[in-house]
Amino acid sequence: MKIIFTSNISWSIFNFRKGLMEELRSRGHEVIFCATPDEYTAKLEARGFRFVPINVDRKGTNFFKDLGLIIKLYKIYRREKPGLVFHNSIKPNTYGSIAAKLAGVKCVNTVSGLGYIFIQENIYFHLVKFLYTLACAFSEKTFFQNKDDMGIFLSKKIVREDKAALVKGSGVDVEFFSSGYCKNRKKEPGVFLFSFIGRILRDKGITEFIDAAVIVKKKYPSARFNIIGMIDKGNPAAVGAAEIDDWHRTGIAEYGGEVSDVRPFICEADCVVLPSYREGTPKSLLEASAMEKPIITTDAAGCREVVEDGVTGFAVPVKDAERLAAAMQRLIELPAGERAAMGRSGRGKIVNEFSEKQVISAYLRELSL
Repeated sequence: MKIIFTSNISWSIFNFRKGLMEELRSRGHEVIFCATPDEYTAKLEARGFRFVPINVDRKGTNFFKDLGLIIKLYKIYRREKPGLVFHNSIKPNTYGSIAAKLAGVKCVNTVSGLGYIFIQENIYFHLVKFLYTLACAFSEKTFFQNKDDMGIFLSKKIVREDKAALVKGSGVDVEFFSSGYCKNRKKEPGVFLFSFIGRILRDKGITEFIDAAVIVKKKYPSARFNIIGMIDKGNPAAVGAAEIDDWHRTGIAEYGGEVSDVRPFICEADCVVLPSYREGTPKSLLEASAMEKPIITTDAAGCREVVEDGVTGFAVPVKDAERLAAAMQRLIELPAGERAAMGRSGRGKIVNEFSEKQVISAYLRELSL
């Protein structure tokens, strides 16, 4: 059949759906992607996927203005006549499901984290709740990446239990992300490096990461802190370039920019840190664990699933820079052998629970594809 993947930007499709798209194509399906164009559009086209452009205003909160997106997606779905549409992210999930219903097309949604909207209840939260209730009713299935998010939707009666399914993130290619990649790479001696890898958003805990860095450097001046990731200008929680430059200039943390391959930066790090307020399933931590690096994250939805506190890394409370700094100091003070054992345990957890093959199989099994 013809299958369309719809998301807000091509970046998210490339990073989180590429493996599933390739598996579906290998089974004989025609696979198309639909998103706001960015630098990752060409990368997906180079892999042979046809692109249908849309424009998703991720900042906009005007429902009447967003009606244009529903109309656009309705026209695309009517024209393309897909057998199935995969939606991902809030507006494609909600407006895309309405468009699919109007067009008489089957669709499924993936809730890859509830993000800043579900962190505090306000007028926008209630609008999104209403839209998601429609979306879940109109879709064949809604996939969740952690039990907390699925529990919220079930308890608030946003989704029926028979229409909800749990998958463990978007999966990790455990052959591509392995410690063997780091074997011949030299690390700077006498330096302990903590790396934040992810979009530079306040609700991903970047402020707490910086505050913890200041605390740790007072006791361990040689400790280094590195930030790798995109400045997501379309997200209301984004940190501006000027503030990041200030962190770099004052020596608190170095900024390595957005990179196409994070593996060299994971190799360089002694620990990967993501003190997020909530996630779907944080891929940067999965990739770091797969490469046998200890991780530090928060005891928050989506994050707690990927870490075993004291075994594969440490979990700290949300928005607590002091406890985050204490966990960093504890890791520095651990014997090298214990840190290595943490890394090996992390690799085992990812291979057993979060491999890309397992996640893709879960999607295909649920949808009988």
